[in-house]
Amino acid sequence: MSRKGRGATNLHFRVPLPPESIAPQSLRIAILLEMLEEVSRATEPEHAVQAYVARIGKLRPVDGMVAASVRNMPPGQYKLTRRGRTTEPGGPFKHQIVDPWKNWNRLRACSGGFLGAIIAAEEPRLLTNIDLSDDPVLGEEFADMRSCLAIPIFDGGKVLNWVFQFKVDPDGFREDDLEQQLLSVNLFGSMTKNLVSIDQIRKLNDRLNAQFEEVARVQQALLPKANPLIPGLAFATSYLTSEQAGGDYYDFFELPGDRWGILIADVAGHGPGAATVMAMLHAILHAHGGIDDGPARVLDYANTRLCAAQMERSFVTAIFAVYDPSALTLTYARAGHPPPRLKDTRTGEVSVLDGDAGVPLGILESDRFEQHEVRLEPGQTVVLYTDGITEAFNERREMFGTDGLDRALRKCSGEPDCIVDSVHAALFAHTGSRMRDDDQTLVIFKVQPVAGTGAVR
Repeated sequence: MSRKGRGATNLHFRVPLPPESIAPQSLRIAILLEMLEEVSRATEPEHAVQAYVARIGKLRPVDGMVAASVRNMPPGQYKLTRRGRTTEPGGPFKHQIVDPWKNWNRLRACSGGFLGAIIAAEEPRLLTNIDLSDDPVLGEEFADMRSCLAIPIFDGGKVLNWVFQFKVDPDGFREDDLEQQLLSVNLFGSMTKNLVSIDQIRKLNDRLNAQFEEVARVQQALLPKANPLIPGLAFATSYLTSEQAGGDYYDFFELPGDRWGILIADVAGHGPGAATVMAMLHAILHAHGGIDDGPARVLDYANTRLCAAQMERSFVTAIFAVYDPSALTLTYARAGHPPPRLKDTRTGEVSVLDGDAGVPLGILESDRFEQHEVRLEPGQTVVLYTDGITEAFNERREMFGTDGLDRALRKCSGEPDCIVDSVHAALFAHTGSRMRDDDQTLVIFKVQPVAGTGAVR
């Protein structure tokens, strides 16, 4: 196949030929491509080194090789990270296979000798007519080597690693060998450094994910195991986090006189930090002996405790409500939280339980919260939600908003489960994604009429 045209180069694609039919220059390119392909697939630095060493010897044959590192070593000391040689000139290359990244502590610290003198100079060298017969570090293994390329490898502007290439021939290397190897070895060193960083990041992410999952398990354990059985109410709840752990929180508190406290809260931000504050709020409320003092005073107490913790750039919006089944009253106070929605299943109308919003918890210690009371009618459904729902964006950066929430409420029957499904469907239609930028929580309860009477069940 070829492409011809003005100013274009002919491209020829041929079926690969067996090695014996490839010209020497083409064979070198084939070896180089094979090495580059395998190195590009490496996910760990040692795999890349093995692929490189196995091929580079065919392109630039040497009789011996030693790699050394001074990383984190005292002055004058170094460690041999790799060594090997041919069994005979021109023969196969055998090298030590010990992953230095995983076995650093097993490697022996060395000092002095031929390598130590060159490492101390911190300069690339081409050395001829060398004598290693009495070298204390290289020993008899390299006693017959007579020439050497000493190649420093830079890391962060410092020489931290070295590659020493040896030949039996006293004049086995040329000046341009040193230039080429200095460049290629340092480029390969940069690649392995990136693989080391990627491997470290992957392991760190694995540890962080394990910790985040543990935080998420603890957080889930703090949420109610089931919705309460409150006479005359039907319940549905939904709790969706944007990450493993979230900062949204809902809870129920059984109070004297068959009354129930109902809480929904939203910690600023999301993730483990927000989940930690959520756990603090859980502890504050469950340890509070005056949980029956009324919604406003409960929020006052929580606010005082959170302010005392002095959590910079962290605050909590919340609604604490008390439902009295005998009087059908809902008494509530807000701390900067979005107002509840009220869906009337008889008329389909959606309204807002408004009133003073207050300031989020944890900002102003002297702040006090207003309390409001509303009498609910059979067939009315109260919808508590966090702003992760109304502040969900689509690809045009348009918010779902309270308008989107109200439309979802009007489209359903008003039964709590129906509202959950309708809101989730509307959110997906708006964002086009199952992913969330913020935590999304719904707490929904409906006053149930007795069939055929209109009275409370």
